[in-house]
Parts: sequence; C-alpha cells; structure tokens
Amino acid sequence: MVAAAHNPVLTSLFTEFVPVLQRRLLDLVELLSLRSDNPNHGDAGHAVLVNAVVQGDAEAAGRALRDELQQTLALLHSL
Repeated sequence: MVAAAHNPVLTSLFTEFVPVLQRRLLDLVELLSLRSDNPNHGDAGHAVLVNAVVQGDAEAAGRALRDELQQTLALLHSL
C-alpha cells in the first residue's frame, strides 16, 4: 500500500517500521490465539483491499479497510 502511494517519505518510514510492527503483530496474534479457529482470517479482506488499490478505487479500498478493521475489532471484543 505504501509503495502504491509513491510517497518517498512514507516508503522510507515504513522500511524501518514494518519489520518491527510485523514481529509485534505476529506476537500479539499468537498470544491471543486470534487465528486458532481460522488460520486464514483476514486473507479475503486483504485481497479485496489490494484489488481496490490496484484498480485505483479509493472508495472500495476505504470500505475494504473499514470492513477488515470492524471484523478484527469484533474478534478482539469477543475475547
């Protein structure tokens, strides 16, 4: 997503930030067993988001991101 924005500041920032964020998010997912029932949770939503970005459809990308975040929040609230 960051690369698609063609913003060198974001690209530089995320180059440093993403490895740490990825490790910590994976730790959180493991700690909370968020994917134990569905190891592919989020895959479909991420595919929709990527498709929308590739198509240049900002509204669809926003909807996909909101939907994914709402599903994740619902999952977290259910714990």
